[in-house]
Amino acid sequence: MKDTVKLRPLRPYEKIKLRRLKRQRRNAVNSRNARIVMLAVGGRRHRVIAEMVGCSPQWVRQIMHRFNDHGIDGISWYSWFQVRSARVFTVDICEHIAEIALSSPIALIGMTQWSVPKLRQYLIEQKIVANISIRWLGEILRRYKVRLRRTKTWKESTDPLFAQKYRAIRRLYQHRPANGRRLCIDEFGPLNLQPRHGHCYKGTGKHVDRLRATYNRKGGVRHFLAFYDLETNRLYGRFTAHKTARDILSFLRWVRSRYPRWQKLHIVIDNYGSHITHEVLEWAQDHKVRFYLTPTNGSWLNRIESQFTALKKFALRPSDYRSHEEQQAAIESYLTWRNRRRDLSITAWNDYRRETKRGA
Repeated sequence: MKDTVKLRPLRPYEKIKLRRLKRQRRNAVNSRNARIVMLAVGGRRHRVIAEMVGCSPQWVRQIMHRFNDHGIDGISWYSWFQVRSARVFTVDICEHIAEIALSSPIALIGMTQWSVPKLRQYLIEQKIVANISIRWLGEILRRYKVRLRRTKTWKESTDPLFAQKYRAIRRLYQHRPANGRRLCIDEFGPLNLQPRHGHCYKGTGKHVDRLRATYNRKGGVRHFLAFYDLETNRLYGRFTAHKTARDILSFLRWVRSRYPRWQKLHIVIDNYGSHITHEVLEWAQDHKVRFYLTPTNGSWLNRIESQFTALKKFALRPSDYRSHEEQQAAIESYLTWRNRRRDLSITAWNDYRRETKRGA
């Protein structure tokens, strides 16, 4: 896997100062940080650098981020800048704390993730600090840009033609074909009639929005067949009760009718069974439509997926639609704004205040 953090080019004076910092014997912090930067400039992998200087790969990336943002000042420390008191958290201690927070909790405490109280307890048990408050520990992590983030998933493609399909789609994204139109097509759904949790603002004296916990699925489902136009940055679609090959072919004919006949459509679409039936492929060949099939387990190559993320956030979360017509109206309202067909506001604030007072 490639290293995601790249070090910016060094300025001439930075090279000279890094060599000086590296030779400092009484300041182990500066020496180690300078070594990390110089090894990164030499093209070493993060894991190799970590083994050479005796730290974790996460801490190597932290030092590189700090150097990219603040230069030499971001990685250097001098003891005479510290205030002398009974409880002083020097830079080397703070860096040690941040490095521990970025290390594997399974190896250190036998649990799958850190929390600030557990990190505090570990630091005290290991005598790294005599005592530290939860609030100050959180402030140290914030200053060193150590933040909690959700983990991400990654699925490797098993498609033997992955490289070929990947390159074809990337070339399409980079260069628009002559007399062509680039589209991305996929289905969003199934859309059930069920409560969906999300986020809402809560003020003093206000309650968090409540959603019902019990519901049934007797209302059926709907599918949103959508296409994303890369040239105009617009998202369109139709709602159907099914997504069979007949529905897909009808949707493709609708998409084809929106563009001139002389213009060839280059469509990125996944290799779902109803997308590549004989009837669909034969129709595409006769109507100037070329398909770019995404690899197996490679739907992330389809740029419409990121559009669905925003659609789900702003049209479905949080919500509790009781009919498909209501749910469809909410999605269409979002698409109208997203495609710049209306302003953001649909109700004037003063009108809303008057209606609210009347209802109260």
